[in-house]
Amino acid sequence: MDSAPRRQNWALILLAILAVLYTLRIARDVLLPITLALIFALLMAPLVTKLQRFKLPRSLGAVLVMAVCFGSVGGILYGIASPASTWLQKAPEAVDVIRHHWHDVNSNNRDDVDAATRSLDSLAKELAPPEDPKVRKVVIAEPGWRGEMWEIGRNFGVYGTLSIILLFFLLTSGDALLRRFIHTLPTQRDKATVISLSERASLQMSRYLITITAVNVVVGIMTTLALWLLGLPDPVLWGALAAVLRYIPYLGVVITVTLLAIVSAVSFGDGLIVIAAPLGYALFTAVVGQFVDPFVHGIRFKLNPIVVFLWIFFWGWLWGAPGVLLAVPLLTLFQVVCQHVDRLGPVASIIGDAND
Repeated sequence: MDSAPRRQNWALILLAILAVLYTLRIARDVLLPITLALIFALLMAPLVTKLQRFKLPRSLGAVLVMAVCFGSVGGILYGIASPASTWLQKAPEAVDVIRHHWHDVNSNNRDDVDAATRSLDSLAKELAPPEDPKVRKVVIAEPGWRGEMWEIGRNFGVYGTLSIILLFFLLTSGDALLRRFIHTLPTQRDKATVISLSERASLQMSRYLITITAVNVVVGIMTTLALWLLGLPDPVLWGALAAVLRYIPYLGVVITVTLLAIVSAVSFGDGLIVIAAPLGYALFTAVVGQFVDPFVHGIRFKLNPIVVFLWIFFWGWLWGAPGVLLAVPLLTLFQVVCQHVDRLGPVASIIGDAND
């Protein structure tokens, strides 16, 4: 008797989930700046509140905190912009060098493959119908990697500007908006839950981002020094990339090792020195993961690595590269919400344990 209503409920839940996923995918250009602003607001709000205790107006404190944070990031980007542009121009050369090394590894079978390829090309030409001189061929030229980089830079500028403007309003008026929302709640229990949820989310997000940023900065500095000692070109660039990519668990280290292997192959050519940088970084991050990260996990949330990997894959599919970077902070916030909603308590236990 009750099976039909239950099936209807599950069907409605499934449809609602699909509708949310579709909305997140379609509304990416709108939701991405809002999400960035919310995460940075949770990170900077405690600093702005502390400045307000020193009789500093909240709007001025927000401008000061944002200027320091974004000024530091802007300075780093300005410092690595020139070498990054140089390496982007060297990308075709890097591809040729890697292809050369790959052909050297497969030199025994290369002649046979080339002969087979020439045979197939000649056979295809013989079997192909004769070309009609009256038919004009139209070739659509791809924009190339420079066009793609320009598109990425333009989107970054537009969405970044929108996020900064929204972040300023959240830092200056977010508390007032939250108090008004709490005032509209019907019961005292709901008000207490929302207050606890907002305080816990801000605290955990600040702990997570500040602690992981400190660790990543140390890793970036150590990587820069090691690459400088090895004689790798532009060690500051690769150290900065190593620090940024460590925000992506598991995948970030793989990407960094791959980049260091490519740069070493282009810069050094042959010899054991080619594998020194990628292998050394892999060993270094393994040591950090064994001894430093457990201390970090003792401060912030203990997240299930399987859930983290699947969560990163999901947000990467949904929002691309920005989704990969935002995946772990969003998972941290999602766990906070689950811990304050009784029905979602089992979900919070699956994601991981939380330490106060």
